[in-house]
Order: sequence, then structure tokens, then C-alpha cells
Amino acid sequence: MQKQSRRVWMPVFSIFLFLVAFLPRVLYPVARSAVWHDRALIFTDALKRGDFADMIQSPHPGVMTMWLVSIAQWTGRLVNPDYDNLPFTTQVQIEIIPLVLVISLAIVLTFFLLWRLFDWQIAGVVSLLLALDPFHLTISKTLHVDALMSAFVMVSALLMLLTIRQSNRRDLLWSGLFGGLALLTKSPALFLVPFLLLCLGAWQLWQRWENGQLGQMKVWWWETAVSIIRPTLIWLLVAAVIYISLWPAMWVQPVAAIRTSISGTTRHTTKPHQNPIIFMGEVTDDDPGLLYYPVHIGLFTTEVVTVAFVFVLVALVIGRVPSRYRLTLWLCLAFILFFLLQMTIGSKKSARYILPAYQFIIIMAGIGAALFWQWVGKDRMWLVVSGLVVVVVGQTAVSLPRHPYYGTYLNRFYGSPAAILESGVIAGQEQGEGLDLAANYLNNLPLSKLSAAGVQIVESFDRYYHGKTVPLTDDKVDYIVFARNWIMRDMEAAAWQDEWTAYQNRQPKYVVEFDGVPYVWVYKTGPTIDANSIAHPVNASLGQDIRLLGYAFEPQQVQPGETVHLTLYWEAINQPAGDWTVFTHLLDETETQYGQIDSQPQGGKYPTYLWFAGERVQDDYILTVSPDAPAGQAQLAIGMYALQTLERLPVKDVNGVLLENGRILLPGPVIGKQ
Repeated sequence: MQKQSRRVWMPVFSIFLFLVAFLPRVLYPVARSAVWHDRALIFTDALKRGDFADMIQSPHPGVMTMWLVSIAQWTGRLVNPDYDNLPFTTQVQIEIIPLVLVISLAIVLTFFLLWRLFDWQIAGVVSLLLALDPFHLTISKTLHVDALMSAFVMVSALLMLLTIRQSNRRDLLWSGLFGGLALLTKSPALFLVPFLLLCLGAWQLWQRWENGQLGQMKVWWWETAVSIIRPTLIWLLVAAVIYISLWPAMWVQPVAAIRTSISGTTRHTTKPHQNPIIFMGEVTDDDPGLLYYPVHIGLFTTEVVTVAFVFVLVALVIGRVPSRYRLTLWLCLAFILFFLLQMTIGSKKSARYILPAYQFIIIMAGIGAALFWQWVGKDRMWLVVSGLVVVVVGQTAVSLPRHPYYGTYLNRFYGSPAAILESGVIAGQEQGEGLDLAANYLNNLPLSKLSAAGVQIVESFDRYYHGKTVPLTDDKVDYIVFARNWIMRDMEAAAWQDEWTAYQNRQPKYVVEFDGVPYVWVYKTGPTIDANSIAHPVNASLGQDIRLLGYAFEPQQVQPGETVHLTLYWEAINQPAGDWTVFTHLLDETETQYGQIDSQPQGGKYPTYLWFAGERVQDDYILTVSPDAPAGQAQLAIGMYALQTLERLPVKDVNGVLLENGRILLPGPVIGKQ
């Protein structure tokens, strides 16, 4: 009966687990960097040309990422011949599918491997914690190498643990296969080799200790050495076959391919990140130090995982873990510590680099949670299952509501997100979170396709923005977009520091916040308007919400057929309730019209309903003087009206006197005759 029940729920749970892992990762992916999209294009082109040497694109080497992205690109072109002209965000949504598919299948495979190592309860809770972890979700939603490499490493390492537990040669072969895939993805997977030696050596010592032979080394040392070396050589052989078979560059230029990977690894070990890092309140271009990874692990680990991980550590140290699990757990802990040590030795550091170790923290935490509820529930299966459901629901509650911005999660055991980010413990916004929302805000403004936005992180913004993306210092910018990550890190500060100083005390038009912390600021550009410096003060009110502070024009004297540059200075007394069109008429002394422009402010790009109370707006117009305009002093008639009804706003002068015809008559340029 139990076997029949298992046959039913195992496939159902596997499908459920796959969907839980797959859907949050594939829906609305993140692609802060386009580098692997571009490398895959070159990779595919080199394959088509038979120029296998050109398939060396990166020291990572990133081969599996490029293969998967290339498959997606090929499939996309097969379905839609115009694939390469699709919006970049659409291409990314397609190209992320194979990566997420492989990662999700790896999580499902992890469930079955853990079942063999432990039991179905541990396997179920661990796999769901992995699938729903916000940090894991953040990295695996990205078109990059780290999540893919981590998935391969996790499967390979678990197969190593099964190899020593069950002495199954097939598990060793599969471990070598996944190890080869991991090495093809990113070079830190080399860690698997010493970890295999550790597993094999620890298992031999454990067996000798249990059999009381630990003191008889002279008798068994050679047998033990063979038992370690032989499986390692088999593993290396399988990994090498996979490495060579799937990377055509190894067929024609193996030395160059390996040299490129080694040089990249050496460079990352000896040279810090080329961009500044903020850590513990200090911005540095150097190695941030030994605490960098432990602090990031603490901040990104969920409260559920933190509690469960501490519990299993204590249980392991005091010997309360079942004896059949102890060696496996000690090896999991060794994986975490030694992988962190490996990555800490390197001068180049980034939070995503520790994902392989982070996965084993989740594995140990899931084991701890399951053991706790097994101890509490004892023979009451309903209580055990209910407790594990509570654990998974807790993980879900802190994760899925953040979709798709999982990178905004921070462990509240260490303080509020505001306290953590504002103090500069870390920068935050590692995946450019919120820039898409800022772009969407601007896209919904009038004439957005004709507008220009100056931004810091161009590649994370322009793929979403329908207008023109330009540097912050560009003269013709309608909006400026600042991002927390660059501000906190002083990233390329020389290019934007002056603008940030000028704008940070102004009221932004739009702010993207997560957990009450601003991530992105959108400002309307324009000079600070000093009412006392306006050439021609007016101070007339239009309706209840708008005031014309004054105006200026150039040149002071103009010929018929020439143009006048007119600048109006507006102030929003209150938040304007309507969408008002400005009219500017050029009149002679008899009020005959010889020039006219009707437009929403700033050519329609900044209508009045977007103004906020207290805001001052510079509004420029180019008036063309009619060729038959008579000589003499011209007048300017200024006002606003509703385009739908043509009804003008009532106008009062500085003394509160209601003016006729809903307009302000002002002295204009002198029109001369040639």
C-alpha cells in the first residue's frame, strides 16, 4: 500500500516542486548585464563558421550558459525570423528559459538525491526551501553563470555524498558528469576536486574509526589511498570528457582555452573588483576583507533558514543528530566553510559568488527543520508534516510577495532594511531593482518617446525605456534618474556627483521604494528658479493653482519673419487639477495677432497635471513673427485654457484684479522694419 501511495504522490510532488522552482524564476527575469546575451551570439556565430577557437569568449568560461542561451536564440529565430529585432527584454525572457529549466530540474533532482541520503521529509522541505529562497531566486533569474554553475555543483556534490554512503560507482560517474558541466560554466567549480578527496578520505577514516582500526594505519593506509585515488581519477576522467566534448575550442586550441581560464582565475584571485564596493559603511576599491561573505550570508539568509541552520549546528555539535546522518552533515558543513574560504582568498568579491555554499546552508537548515519536527512529532506523522508545512509557508511568506524583486529581501534579524542600507552595510540594488518601474513611470508620461532621460545604470534602464537614454550630463535631458547602488558605491561619481548635489534636495517626481527604502529617484530637469532674478516679474495667478512668476524674451528687437525665444516661469500654488494648454500670442498695439503658439508646457512633455505644489517650471517657446507684422512695440498675450472646451482659466494680476478675456497682456519685443 505504501509503495502504491508513493507511486502516486512522488510524480505529483515532483511536478509541483518543478513549477514552484520554475515559475518565479522564469516570469519577469532580471538581466542587468547583457554580456552573456552578446557572448552567446558570438559563440553561435563561431560555431556556424567552424571557427571553434573563437568560442573562447570568457575566462569563466561560461560555455554551458552560452550553449543554453544559444539554443534559446536558435529556437526563437526558428519560431520568429524577426527574433533579433524583438525588444531586448523579450529576447531575455526567451533566453532565460533554458537556464531556468535546467536550474529547476536540478532542484527536482536534488529532492531525489536527498531522499536517498536522508528521507522524504528532509528531501521535501530542503527542496522547497531552495526553490523559494529569495537570494537563490535573485541569482537564478539572471542571465549569467553563477546560478547555473551552483546548480551543477550542488548535484555533483550530493552525488559524491551518495558515492561514499552507498559505494555506488554509477553515482560517481554522474557526479563527474555534473562536475564537468559545472567546470564548463565557471571555474570556481574546481572546488569539487578537493571536496571529493575530502569526502573519500573522511569516509575511509570514519569507517576505520567505527571498526576500531584507526590506530592500525600501517595496515590499511595503502588500501585507503587506493580507495581515494581511484574514484578521484575516474571522476576527473568523466569530467574531462564532458569538458572537452562540449567545448569545441578544446578540440582545436586546448592550451589557449585552458590558459584563458587559468589567467582569469589568477586575475580574480589577485585583483579586486574593478568597480568600488561599499561594505560596512566604507567605499573601497580594494578587497573588502574577511567579513564580506559572512555578513552577506547573514543578510540574505531568511529568518526561517537562519533559525533552522543554527538549530542543526547545535544539534550536530552536541551529538543529537542521528549517527547515520552525522558524517554527511559534517561534510556539508565542510563544503560551506571551505568554499567560503576559497572565495575569501580571492580579492575579487561579489555576493553571488558564494551561491554554492549558500545552497548547502539551505540544505543543512532543511535537515535541521525536519529533524526538529521529527523529534517533536515522534510517531505523530500529522504533526511532523504540519510543522514542515509551517516552515515552507514561512519561507514562502518572505519570498513570493517580493516577486520579481527578490533581491530586495534582507534578514530582519540584523535590523530593518532601512537601517542596513542607509548605514551602508551593503549597497543593495545589485540587480538594478526598481529601474524598470522608473522607466515604466516615464513611459506613461505624455510624449515619452520624444523625451530623454539621463541615467547612471544605462544598460539596466534603456531596455525598458521607450524614450532616449543619455548620459546625465547631456544638455537635452528631460528627466534624471538616480539609482541607490551607484550613489552608495560612488560608482563613476565624477559623471553624476554634481547633478546629484544639485537635485537631491529637490522633490523627486517619482521614487521607487522597497520596504520604505528609496531605490530609484526620478527628477524633472530644469534650473532652480529664483523669482528675484526673473527679467520681467509678473506674479499673476491663473485659476486657483497656477501662478505666472514672470517671463523673458530674446532678442529685444526683431524683424518681421524672424523668431523670438520666449521663456515663461510658472509656479504651482497647489497641485494643478487640470490639464491646461498654454497660449502665447504676439500682438501689435491694436491687439491684432501676428504670431501664436498653443501648447502644453514644455512642448507637451510636462503638462500641468504633473506639477506638484510649490514646483517652479521653466517653459520655453519659439514665436515666429508674421512677415506682415507692422513696426512698433509688440505685446504678448499669455494664458491657459482647457483644450476640450477652450474655456480659459481666469487670470488675476498681482493685486488680485480679475483681468479680461482670461489673459495677461505683457510688453513684448520691438518689431522693426528693414
